Amino acid sequence: MGKNKRKVHTQKEEKQAEKVIKIVFVSLIILALVLVVSFSFFG
Repeated sequence: MGKNKRKVHTQKEEKQAEKVIKIVFVSLIILALVLVVSFSFFG
């Protein structure tokens, strides 16, 4: 039973890690878009 709980915990951690990675990627893409837009305006 202890192993089962540990498995669930690791699954939760994996999902949370995926969420964090997705957030990081989205924020990087948004930053890149903002940079491109600002360069096209001020460049």
